[in-house]
Amino acid sequence: MLEDHTRTGAYSAAILGSARACFEGKTVLDVGAGSGILSIFAARAGAKKVFAVEATPMAVHARTLIRHNKLDHIIEVMQGTVESIKLPEKVDVIISEWMGYLLLRESMLDSVLAARDAWLKPGGSRGRRTRGCCWRRRGRRCRTRGRRSCRTRCRGGELWMKF
Repeated sequence: MLEDHTRTGAYSAAILGSARACFEGKTVLDVGAGSGILSIFAARAGAKKVFAVEATPMAVHARTLIRHNKLDHIIEVMQGTVESIKLPEKVDVIISEWMGYLLLRESMLDSVLAARDAWLKPGGSRGRRTRGCCWRRRGRRCRTRGRRSCRTRCRGGELWMKF
């Protein structure tokens, strides 16, 4: 994901930009954290605590990257599968790059659903990528166009929405 500048830039713009309010003061779970890049974005967006769960030895590298970014007081990297770890608390938001390559390799949808069932607080949210012009919340008007439903593509690419 780090080599895909377009995709990583879209995540950064969404989390640090229009979706920032959804992370401020919240507890976040990053499922399949990998290098921890989404966890870093969430921490920079104001999350009070981020649990980065990674099953592979990449968790060691994620800890190093997080420490070098001086975010180790916010982000806790846990090595293991989301189905096997124990979090100290339920979370407000779940983030994940769950699709993998062409929806076939590294697909983590089952893990994201397991995390939702086990760790998401009632009323919490999961982010999903969508094409659109803005961040919309249920019942709120589009910030860019002023309409309830806005299907125009954003020049910035993919953003996140609650679902």
